[in-house]
Amino acid sequence: MRKTILLLINGFGIERKDSTEVYSSKLMPNFDAMMKNYLFTNLASTAGDYNNAYRMFSIPEVSKGSEDEIDNLIFDKKLGENPNLQAVRDNIGTENKLHIFYIIENANKLHHFKEFVSVINPNKDKKVFVHLILTATSTASYDAIIKVISKISFELSDYCKIGMVVGRNRINDDDVRRAFYREQGEHWNESTKKFEILKKEIVNPEDAGVFIITGGFALKENDSVLFMNYDEVQMDVFYNDFTKMPLKLYSIYPFKDNMPYSFKKNKDVGNSFASTVENYGIKILHMTTPERINDVNYYLNGMEKKKSPNITFAVNDKSLFSSKESIIKLIDGNNFDGFILDFYIGGMNRMENIKKELTDIDNIIKNISETAKEKDYTFIVSSLYGIHLPVTEGVIQKVINFSGKVPCIFQSNLFNKQEYSLNSANTYALEQTFLTNINDEVKANKLVHKLTSLEKMLNKGK
Repeated sequence: MRKTILLLINGFGIERKDSTEVYSSKLMPNFDAMMKNYLFTNLASTAGDYNNAYRMFSIPEVSKGSEDEIDNLIFDKKLGENPNLQAVRDNIGTENKLHIFYIIENANKLHHFKEFVSVINPNKDKKVFVHLILTATSTASYDAIIKVISKISFELSDYCKIGMVVGRNRINDDDVRRAFYREQGEHWNESTKKFEILKKEIVNPEDAGVFIITGGFALKENDSVLFMNYDEVQMDVFYNDFTKMPLKLYSIYPFKDNMPYSFKKNKDVGNSFASTVENYGIKILHMTTPERINDVNYYLNGMEKKKSPNITFAVNDKSLFSSKESIIKLIDGNNFDGFILDFYIGGMNRMENIKKELTDIDNIIKNISETAKEKDYTFIVSSLYGIHLPVTEGVIQKVINFSGKVPCIFQSNLFNKQEYSLNSANTYALEQTFLTNINDEVKANKLVHKLTSLEKMLNKGK
């Protein structure tokens, strides 16, 4: 086992073009020195919040399973043979409407939607209303959402209308029920303008309040409802109202007991972080804030509510890293192989507080880096996601946009910049490399790359 420390500055990322400047070598001189002296790369992170960040860190991307099945059925022109979709089609009366709740993060599954509608309404004689539930965690996703609305409005306009739009975190609000049952609330025929306002105010799609694009969809008895539930949405309050009316309810994936569904969702998440450390006998100390321990534990365990015997949680205390002696006492004085130090800047809304926190963390980086070099520890500095939010500096409001890419520095006495480099990858690759560095038997390194002779020659000028 090789002692390995992973320091996470969650919320910290690579500044995008529209971001106000936060990072500088003056603000974080020790982080800057590490970038220059050790292996460095950028990692892709599509997460926009703490929980999704840990899910992507812990759980590998697996086969899309039933989504692949849907694509194959579309390609083979056999989607119409699905008995559940046939039932949806056959049970829509001439005087009734079909409501599709399309749970959407981006435009990737728009072709699914169009194919489903063509199967359910082959003669284009049914009244179809689609209601969008937005799940994206970054305002950058509004462009894709606008594309979806434009495509549906243009290509399916003769029989399919977009009714209302709402973020998943607002689905149970009373405003949504008033909109859906009585069509009361904000009406935006030109939805692009509404999205421009949301984007300007930095309201992430999943937090968007309800608004109506096209009226005429108010729910009536014997209407049909189909949930295109690709993502998880907690909508118990809203859904419970459906049970008070005689409706025909269906879903694409399992949703509620006794509701017919079309496809079995692939829930095989593969090896989670916890299962890997257990399989290889790796002992991890994870240091975070008390209020985040349960969430982190849930995602490191592959989204299961259990406690791994190989992961110990403790409260992160900056005083533990105030000197080389205190760091050595923590690392050598405990029977752990890997240490995850979880810091966080996402909960702050004032620039001076964020900069002070980054300065404090930078001092910790200096102490750990010097100790790691002396004691032959591996030291990795990274982040699992970057924030995108408004902050105030003095009396001026600015926007920090760290989303999309996060930094990764890898310090090890075994790997120098003359012989090695880091690949660009995602945050799951960070997890794999962290565990491989602790125990060679994991054999899952995705980041550290030995330079070829040609690469060494090209790197000389850098």
